[in-house]
Order: sequence, then structure tokens, then C-alpha cells
Amino acid sequence: MDDSRPADGPRRIKSVQTASEILAAIQRRPDPTFSDVCDELDASKGTVHTYLATLEEEGFVAKVDGRYRLGLRLVTMGETVRNETPLYRAGQLEVDKLADETSEYVHLTVVSRGKEVTIYESRGDNAVATDYHLRMREAPQYLHCTATGKAMLGHFDDDRVRDIIDDQGLVEQTDNTISDTDRLFDELERIRERGYAVNDEEELRGMRSIGAPIRGVDGDVCGAVSVTAPTSRLSGDRFRSEIPELVMQAANIIEVNLETTTFDPSR
Repeated sequence: MDDSRPADGPRRIKSVQTASEILAAIQRRPDPTFSDVCDELDASKGTVHTYLATLEEEGFVAKVDGRYRLGLRLVTMGETVRNETPLYRAGQLEVDKLADETSEYVHLTVVSRGKEVTIYESRGDNAVATDYHLRMREAPQYLHCTATGKAMLGHFDDDRVRDIIDDQGLVEQTDNTISDTDRLFDELERIRERGYAVNDEEELRGMRSIGAPIRGVDGDVCGAVSVTAPTSRLSGDRFRSEIPELVMQAANIIEVNLETTTFDPSR
């Protein structure tokens, strides 16, 4: 077995890491060729070819006209992951309701490996930037520049926040992105005080969002919900009070759903 033991933990299986790197490379590049995939990896062409052939046979990769893409087997596996996530089951209907009420995009997110992952979204009648939101779903996003991300960071302990910053950095997405650690901690304190987070063109110029944290049955933050809209529609009282109130209400209802679906009357 091709394994190794890093200094900071247990053995890792090198072949699994290589397969994961190949899948990530295919995800990053649109319809890459064999040469494109090889360029992304520190492995011989023969090794890459063997891995690609195996992944294709197992349904994790598809080859069309000499180019590679992720296989449909990953779709069903992803659906299983999402359907088995308590937050998704507790929040889906409330996210749909909030999208109907606001007519904007609504996202339900969690933290994974120091970034945020959208596990569900709903599109209101007036929602815009569909292509952008599609790309958001396809790749984890930084936490420090999104409303949901900051809403969750605001309720993590300082050591966890610093670990995330050390690992991911504070990448400047726009001129409004908070890229200074002290400024971010000041912002997180304000988020805790008011109960919600604001993304004021910090991830994408012309777009704002409001996010609120969601606590699980153990009291720890397990996700967040947000409304995203153009600055022209998310301004004034709608930006300062109306949407924040709706988002916090939705977060509270999802928390109640989480509590009741796991309620044990014998406790």
C-alpha cells in the first residue's frame, strides 16, 4: 500500500491523495485535455493515464472527444451527502419561503475545510447574477468576504478564526473586502452584537447580502442563511432593517426545525 506518515498525523494513502488531486484539477479547468491534467500534477504521464482510466471506469470521470470532465456518479454521491445533512433537511423549506418573500437569491451554507460551501439555494423571482451564483456552488468560497461566512466566523472562538486566516488568508476580492486581521475581528464583534452579518460589495461589486448564523442542537453554529441582491435593491431601510429581520427570523425557524427533528422526549 502506497502510504506515508506525515510528521503531524497518521498515515495517508498516497493513491487516494493523487486521485483527489486529479478530480480537483478537472474541476478547476473547463474540459481539460490529458496534457492539461498532467500539467496540474507532480506525476508521470503514465501514472496520470492509469488514474484517469480507473476513475473513468468507476464513473468518477467522463472522457468526451479527448477531454475530461467530472462523472455523473459524483452527482448522486453529492445528493446523498446533502440529503443526509440535518441542516439541509431543516432549512430547505424556509430557504424557499425566504426567496419567495424577498424575490432574491437565498443561500444556506456550512463551513468545510476553512471555506464555505452552499448546500442549498433558492432563486426568487427578481434574482440576478445566476451564472455567478452557479460558480459559487461549484467551489468553496472564502469566509471573510461573504455574509454567511462572516456570520459563522463571528461565532467561532478567536483561535479557530485565526487558524482559518492563517490557512486561507484574507484575499482581497474587491476594494471593500476586509483584508486586515484587526479590522476583521472588529467586524466580527459587531456581528455578534447585532445578530447578523453584512457583505457590502466585499465579494462582488454591485452586490450586497445579509447573513445570519444558525445554531445546532448543541448550541454551536452549524451554518448560516443569507439573502443576496443588487445594491440598487438592497439599500436604505431594506438593507438596514427589513432584510436583516427576515434573515434572522429564517435562521431562528431553521434552528427550531433542527431542535424538533432531533428532539428526544426521554431527555
